[in-house]
Amino acid sequence: MFQENLRLIEQIIGYCCRRAHFSPQEAKDFWGDVMLKLVDDDYRVFREFRGRSSIKTYLTVTINRLLLDYQNHIWGKWRSSAEAERLGRVAMRMERLLVRDGLSFDEVCKILRGEGVEMTVLELADLRAKLPVRSLRRFVSEERLQDEITREPRPDERLEGKERAGFRRRVFALLLQALKILTSEEQVLVRMRTEFKVSEIARLRGMEQKPLYKRLEKIYEKLRKELERHGIRRSDIQDLLGGLQPDDEDDDEDDKGGS
Repeated sequence: MFQENLRLIEQIIGYCCRRAHFSPQEAKDFWGDVMLKLVDDDYRVFREFRGRSSIKTYLTVTINRLLLDYQNHIWGKWRSSAEAERLGRVAMRMERLLVRDGLSFDEVCKILRGEGVEMTVLELADLRAKLPVRSLRRFVSEERLQDEITREPRPDERLEGKERAGFRRRVFALLLQALKILTSEEQVLVRMRTEFKVSEIARLRGMEQKPLYKRLEKIYEKLRKELERHGIRRSDIQDLLGGLQPDDEDDDEDDKGGS
């Protein structure tokens, strides 16, 4: 069974390494760790397979458990920050995905929505802004340590991190305030834009796509001007508003020209 499913095993290991954002050395070590576990005790993992699920599902679950063990080994057992615990279950899960697993905010939003979290992207962004800045502790061998630059942030870096977190909270608070200058219809479009592509909004609301693009551009320009009025730099505004819009790369160019 091990030989017959070797290709599948390697595919699952590769997926786990990409999801965990392992370095090449970490991926190599994890691959070796999994292979050892699978052949250990005369292939006990395969002898315990009872056929209650497909072999693919069984191996996926098994290797994902090994992934958690390996992550705990190299990173230390995960502990949520006191602030995340105060903010609740969603904040604790978000912090773990962002910090320990190294996922982007967009990836975290997709995972949380897939797990049944019903908060909007704006609400999730506001929650993220309240989380403290954390650096991930990793353990390396003495040989690698000689070539490693310390990952522990310096005092000035910690101060800068706190300042960034405070600025992020202020910007999101101002964004929520700026939304109030929009009409109720415009607010609905902005909130839908955090969840859907423009083509999808057009279909859902029975609107023509080309005019909708122009309307959204005017709405976002209103928000930019309002945020600039409060002293937020244009580059920060672009990062903020751009990050709250899903990619339209799947939209056909012809659709952008009209419905």
